[in-house]
Amino acid sequence: MHTYRVRYISGPQEALRSGHEHYVAAPSLAAALATRCCWPVQYDREHTCAWAQKPGAGLYDVEAWEAVCCPPGFSGD
Repeated sequence: MHTYRVRYISGPQEALRSGHEHYVAAPSLAAALATRCCWPVQYDREHTCAWAQKPGAGLYDVEAWEAVCCPPGFSGD
């Protein structure tokens, strides 16, 4: 299992705010995001981070959860 940092992102594109940060042990980025929401997941090219944006959210007003892989051996404590 890997450890992922999962955080909530919201606001207008020019002034995004992040909050509700959690560390989650999960087998994949999608599984880590599934602990917080059931929205569709999009990955970066290297599959080291992903986000799930709320369906129907506007182009300029974002509401999403983001997950990032933590370094090997990171415990999140």
